[in-house]
Amino acid sequence: MANGEYQVRLRVDRAKELRVDLEREMRAWAKAGAYRVVSKFDSQTGYTFFYLDNVAEVAPKISALISELLHTLRTALDNLAYQLFLACRTDPADEGASIYFPIYDEGKTSESNAFRSIKAFRSEILEVFHTLNPCKSGNALLWALHRLDIVDKHRRILTSTLMHHSIFLRDAQRQLLIDKGYADMIPFISLRQSFMPSAKSGRVAEVGDVVFVGMPGDEQVNQKLQFTFDIAFNEPGIIEGKSMIETVDEMMTLVESIISSFAPFLV
Repeated sequence: MANGEYQVRLRVDRAKELRVDLEREMRAWAKAGAYRVVSKFDSQTGYTFFYLDNVAEVAPKISALISELLHTLRTALDNLAYQLFLACRTDPADEGASIYFPIYDEGKTSESNAFRSIKAFRSEILEVFHTLNPCKSGNALLWALHRLDIVDKHRRILTSTLMHHSIFLRDAQRQLLIDKGYADMIPFISLRQSFMPSAKSGRVAEVGDVVFVGMPGDEQVNQKLQFTFDIAFNEPGIIEGKSMIETVDEMMTLVESIISSFAPFLV
């Protein structure tokens, strides 16, 4: 691995460390009672209704970590652009002070203007930039990373929301086997999927949402159910209702692939 590539990938490695911290904080926030699902038995129908009773504000540390993570990924791309500049530099006195990785908005900034800082790069490098098409219509995920970083740096901390995710079934399955007289089958539960997608999976969670309806006669089973939620981005016009962790993982994969695309030109 060339030294320039190594320097850039160090940034991505730091983003991965932040990703671990982010997931840990999200789990701690959830465990501390970030949301509450309560049940209500309907004596007329025999069904047990589970609904979202409370949602807390997302912990400030979670918002701070996601901001730092996104900024680290965006900085990795600017570091990449600088390393490419060094590989193309012909004047040792040129420090490349205006070099940055171009990502632009159509309608406000044309490609030619966006690529102005890298116009002196070799043609084969510029061709990779053109193929990457770093704008909203050409590479929406890359553009979202860029815009989220701008929002956080220049306006306010990023906003997020709770989103329905899944239902943890294993304990309920175990209780069902006990109730039905099949306790000897419990060891086989681990062979089955433990999570079932929520009927509202991927939708913004709001107090009062019915998240599950339990069948009549399964009261003990119903009480063993556990409901999981996710934190999602909530930035109108950029990215809304999409899992924060999933999005971050996709962005890290994208940035790593971009680095690999330019790696042959680094020294």
